[in-house]
Amino acid sequence: MPARTVIVHDDPRFIELSAGALAAAGHQIRAFSSSMAAIDALQADEPAQLLITRIAFPQGQPNGVSLARMARVKWPGVRILFVGRPENQEHTEGVGEFLAAPVAGHELVAAVGQILSRNGDLP
Repeated sequence: MPARTVIVHDDPRFIELSAGALAAAGHQIRAFSSSMAAIDALQADEPAQLLITRIAFPQGQPNGVSLARMARVKWPGVRILFVGRPENQEHTEGVGEFLAAPVAGHELVAAVGQILSRNGDLP
């Protein structure tokens, strides 16, 4: 089930690989390299159905958990997928799904498919 997907990550290689894999699977992708840029987009863009982000961003930027909570306020029902180091998983509990990095494109596409296929309305 393709979806409007926002990817927020500060690793250009992750953005390139994940955006490419998801676009090939039919997803509409918007990608941002900082959580600050993504917050600005929350105000202007049409609702996303899925937010993929990391947990920790460089100092001075909101972390991915804060970004996810802001996205939920703006886009109720948005699905959240965190991709990060396993030791950070505890911070995502109750906020979204977690996928341990590093992750291959096909693994990301499969995880996204599972998240989107679960019951519940999408924005």
